[in-house]
Amino acid sequence: MTKDDSQPKFTTVFEERKAPSNRNIPELIRWCKIFADHGLAPKENGNYAGNLSFRTPLGFIITASGADMGHLDENDFTEVFSTESVTKRVIVRGLKEPSSESILHDAVYQYRKDANAVFHGHDELVLKYYQQLDLPITQLEQPFGTIELMKEVRRILCARNYIVIKNHGFLSLGIDLEEAGREALRYHRKAVNLIQRPFN
Repeated sequence: MTKDDSQPKFTTVFEERKAPSNRNIPELIRWCKIFADHGLAPKENGNYAGNLSFRTPLGFIITASGADMGHLDENDFTEVFSTESVTKRVIVRGLKEPSSESILHDAVYQYRKDANAVFHGHDELVLKYYQQLDLPITQLEQPFGTIELMKEVRRILCARNYIVIKNHGFLSLGIDLEEAGREALRYHRKAVNLIQRPFN
């Protein structure tokens, strides 16, 4: 399966062509850079993988589609007000198309009222060692940006703040951006430690 997360599979309706403003955007930029530095938002098939968001009173702010996570500014974020799974429309404020996984992020926020940040990244080591790390994983492989993927994720989300998406990546949740980011780094480091163990 391709891991190209850049092309949206929905129609974006711009209520306002203006970059969103929020005091948490600088912190989100910082975490996007951390993801890029740790290889959790790699360039794949000519585009950058991964998407990070945080909840707002009106919806959530998310990285723009195909954004280079290591080099972002305030214009590289879009505020999503609502998503319509039937019509596949996403209502937003911003200058750019929102991430192709906006419908997935919206579903997580709807399902997990305790989550105020959702970080989606790609970690090859976690995908390889998810069993040793005792991590839940979606049962079926589904195309990115689809309702089917959203349903697969929702089946295992429950109270876990870190899950693996089969042959794709991971979702890390938190009550704030710091918790979501630290959870992603924690499992990445655990996976790194697994390959660094000396052979007996």
